Amino acid sequence: MPSKFLQILPFSLVLAFVAFSAFATSAHATPLLSLKELQSKPKGVERDFYIWEFISDKDTNLQESIQAYKLVNTEIPKLKKALQEKGFHEEMPKSVACVQLPINELKKKDAECIAYGLKLANVPTMNASDIEFFSKKLASNKNITTQIKILRAPNIAQAMFDSDAVMFASIFNALTYTQKLKIFESGIKPSNIKKLAHENKYAFNRVLQSIILDANFAHFKKAISQADISISDTNTFFLLGINEVLNGSKRDALKYFARSREAALDPFFRDRAIFWQYLLSDNELYLHDLQTSNFVDIFSIFANQKLKTTPNYQIISSFENITKKAPIIDIKDPFAWQIIRQKVTAIKDEEKYEAATKTFYTTDTIPHLAYFSNRLTKYSMNYYIMPYVELVKWRDDSKKAMSLAIAKQESNFLPALVSRSYALGMMQIMPFNVEPFAKKLGMQNVSLDSMFDPAFAYRFGSMYLDELDAEFKHPLFVAYAYNGGPGFLRRLLVKKKLFLKSRKYEPWISLELMPSEEPRFYGMKVIANYVIYQQLLGKEIPIEELLKKTLRY
Repeated sequence: MPSKFLQILPFSLVLAFVAFSAFATSAHATPLLSLKELQSKPKGVERDFYIWEFISDKDTNLQESIQAYKLVNTEIPKLKKALQEKGFHEEMPKSVACVQLPINELKKKDAECIAYGLKLANVPTMNASDIEFFSKKLASNKNITTQIKILRAPNIAQAMFDSDAVMFASIFNALTYTQKLKIFESGIKPSNIKKLAHENKYAFNRVLQSIILDANFAHFKKAISQADISISDTNTFFLLGINEVLNGSKRDALKYFARSREAALDPFFRDRAIFWQYLLSDNELYLHDLQTSNFVDIFSIFANQKLKTTPNYQIISSFENITKKAPIIDIKDPFAWQIIRQKVTAIKDEEKYEAATKTFYTTDTIPHLAYFSNRLTKYSMNYYIMPYVELVKWRDDSKKAMSLAIAKQESNFLPALVSRSYALGMMQIMPFNVEPFAKKLGMQNVSLDSMFDPAFAYRFGSMYLDELDAEFKHPLFVAYAYNGGPGFLRRLLVKKKLFLKSRKYEPWISLELMPSEEPRFYGMKVIANYVIYQQLLGKEIPIEELLKKTLRY
């Protein structure tokens, strides 16, 4: 590590980092970390991934798996499933063991186990004796006993609305889809929706958003449109506007888009609301508002192309004074990245933070430099870097631009990134795809850790993009499939309810009606990235024409 960097960190931190880096680098090539090695690693999603890998290994026994599971920082279904597949043992965590138990077995357990294992969706149809038993057992758990009481009410919907926003959402999310349709098929009062909405709780806002974007729940959506919600967050306001667009009320839609714009803290959500104000009003003043945006998104790109103006946003695609010296960390080591990220971002003094950032002016750490520079510039710049592209032979600039667009959105090009779902590396390849992708590429001796190598990441991601492009043709659909999976997109498109040639406000309305939030925003952002990277590579792509090519039904 360069002495310049050492000087800006406390001595104890320097010692810890140097010792850890030496250990982590030597351990990186090991396909599977031992239990002892896992215990020595810092907690976080990085260690959780390696715990999952350890538990999933066929040579790891149940007892070792239980010990490893005790180190988990954040439980996710994938981790629980891995441990469940090892078998059952009394020492297994209740959060894993109890959820598998049938009711008769669950009744033999203590209150904590019952709280984990009781499925609220079963409560409405349980016999009275079981309800009485579980209610007594869980008497000290007021949250669950309240949920049980509501689900046993003669009118479950009204009982849910009579509770608070968080309770409503917790019950709603526990019900099956069929139960939701039946419970909310009639009798919903706009005043009840407004009362809970004005608590402005994230969980209830998410319920409203899911209802609006669902093809069903017509009665619920009509009641929402009559509620006149004036207290909420930017995304909920926006989707309330979309609900009014679908109901044919332009005036109320514009009202909600104005509220969304006012509530927006993120420039993306601000630009999105302004764009829809323009789309509904056809008032060019809104385009001029968008033109002033310093943030790159499909809306600010559209405004600048429509007005033929020079964008107000600034794009940085390269840094000056980059050296080829060895980087200060092993860029392929998730733990090294975890530690340095936490330590640098913890620096409060701006001069010291800037000094720390300057230590990343090397060819191998350009993504890390952009990551830390974003904070230094208070997110006023738009970084469209192209790191590690020399490691791959690209078919053409379009393919290169799409790979860069995906990598930017997936990981900001950080080679050793591990997501909360354990997607790996720069192109965020899912672990279950590594082996089949390697076979298709004719590559041997590939481990999950190989995804932290930029050369591997680009090759694997590029091959997958080729497959998706062959099936889905358009960059937007490729982005949706990359994020949500090709099966998700196939099931969605076969319904023929999106990207309709004759519908008003297309293709923009279909972009907003994507039922799952992650691919919805992901697709918009990848398309913006794609247009900018094509521009940097010498080709202008009119975004309106590009998106119109998605209309297919």
